[in-house]
Amino acid sequence: MRGSYHKNVFLYHLTVITRTPSPPFLKVHPQLLIPSSSSPFPAPNYSTVTPTLEKQSFTVNYLVKNCGFLPDSALHASKYVLFETPEKPDSVIALLRSFGFSNLQIHNVIRKMPRILLSKPKETLLPKLQFLISKGASNSQLACIIDLNPLILLRSLEKHLIPTFDLLNNFTGSEERTVASIRRGPQILTCYMSHQNINLLVDSGVRETSMARLLRQWPWLISFNSESIKRTVEEVIELGIDPQRANFVPALYAKLLPKSTWDKKVEFYKKFGLTDDDIRKAFVKHSFCMMLSEQKIEATMEFFVKELGWEPADVAQYPVLLALNLDKRVVPRAAVVKILISNGVIKSGRHLSAYTAKEEAFLEKYVNRFKDQAPELLKLYREKMNPPVKKSKLKS
Repeated sequence: MRGSYHKNVFLYHLTVITRTPSPPFLKVHPQLLIPSSSSPFPAPNYSTVTPTLEKQSFTVNYLVKNCGFLPDSALHASKYVLFETPEKPDSVIALLRSFGFSNLQIHNVIRKMPRILLSKPKETLLPKLQFLISKGASNSQLACIIDLNPLILLRSLEKHLIPTFDLLNNFTGSEERTVASIRRGPQILTCYMSHQNINLLVDSGVRETSMARLLRQWPWLISFNSESIKRTVEEVIELGIDPQRANFVPALYAKLLPKSTWDKKVEFYKKFGLTDDDIRKAFVKHSFCMMLSEQKIEATMEFFVKELGWEPADVAQYPVLLALNLDKRVVPRAAVVKILISNGVIKSGRHLSAYTAKEEAFLEKYVNRFKDQAPELLKLYREKMNPPVKKSKLKS
């Protein structure tokens, strides 16, 4: 009963100090905690209760008035950090502001990691901020990184942050790209599994260029549980994808997605008449086919099947087609191919290269080459393109 009373008393004073205008660092006098003579509860033992309640009251009041917390959130945060003077938290906030952190970013950092307010700014926080700045992070980039992962400020600089940064840098090839990877997945700088997972992937045969791509596009993968990474690596290899291939890392990413996502995508492909073997082969050829949205798959599949007369299995045989931009690439090029076939300039067929070739190669092979036989091609292609291709690439 006494514990319940203490909580009620504190919540009452929390309401008072957060709703009533008061000095920035209000302290609650112990006498305010004495219940009225009509209270059904006995008076608390102030020799043990009062100091803790005073600290908690001060902490909550400080978080509300100086850090933008709501009372309930401030009360929750006070379970992890207590202070009774403003000097240390003031100095922490001042340091973050000096690096360009916004009020919202400071609030987010403290909300996620309240004990940062008890850190020594010059001794523990400043060196880590300066380290990231020295590696090329701008103030705004630094603020975003710490906002997303304030644990960076609590990790050891010499024992963890510097070795991890150097390891990542070995694969990315430059500090600029390493900072970009950290911005994309800030947890990779603090996760203890990063080193283990990188070694696991390298030992499995993943090439350095593929590791660089992983860190560039999906850096958070190396923060996964190591057992999950190991199990998934074995699964991807069993599907027939060699770790030495560039397709291995995208396949690893696709298989690390929730199994429900994978199963749902498989069932969606089966609606077009594809078999499990069709889907597996497509995945081995171009793993991105399992990462596309259902809307994208449906729109592209229907265009090739209904507009161009392909069989679904034909599209699955060249799964890269599903990843191409439908409006800006497939449709305009298909219009050109149709004109050339109808004019008898080229033979009928699928003409896979028309969709997979790079822009300049397509223009040279299918547009500029036949400008005399089909002069309307340039106009047609420009109309279908959105935005239109640059005129400098076309021969008039």
